[in-house]
Amino acid sequence: MIAAVESYLALRRLAGFTLSNTEYLLRSFTRFARDREESFVRTTTALTWASQGPSLAQRHTRYETVRRFAVHARLDDPQHESPPAHYFGYRTTRRPPRLYTPTEIDRLLAAATRLKPPDSLRVQTYVTLISTTATNFSIGPVP
Repeated sequence: MIAAVESYLALRRLAGFTLSNTEYLLRSFTRFARDREESFVRTTTALTWASQGPSLAQRHTRYETVRRFAVHARLDDPQHESPPAHYFGYRTTRRPPRLYTPTEIDRLLAAATRLKPPDSLRVQTYVTLISTTATNFSIGPVP
């Protein structure tokens, strides 16, 4: 399984991914599978290993990492099982976006004009950035 992991990581890196956590998790999983004398991904092994994560989010990440690898490895060798997606039922939630009022935007712009040093591009850069963002993403017209 180590050769399949190396191949998978190399291919993903060629596609531009850094994969530091993925590499760590897959190496941990392969050690776990090797200790169980398994040479191929098994759904039960993936579940047992992923269940060792201390939180639901970590269990989900561990499981999905192995599952994505298994889908890839199965293309080369059908002896690898392909675990079902979203086994732990974890869903990420996002906080609602913070919408600034026109008064708050005016205060941000005023604060940007007071940045130091006053004669640098820093002041103009932040005023432009805030103004452009407020104009493009505000609910109503910006005064």
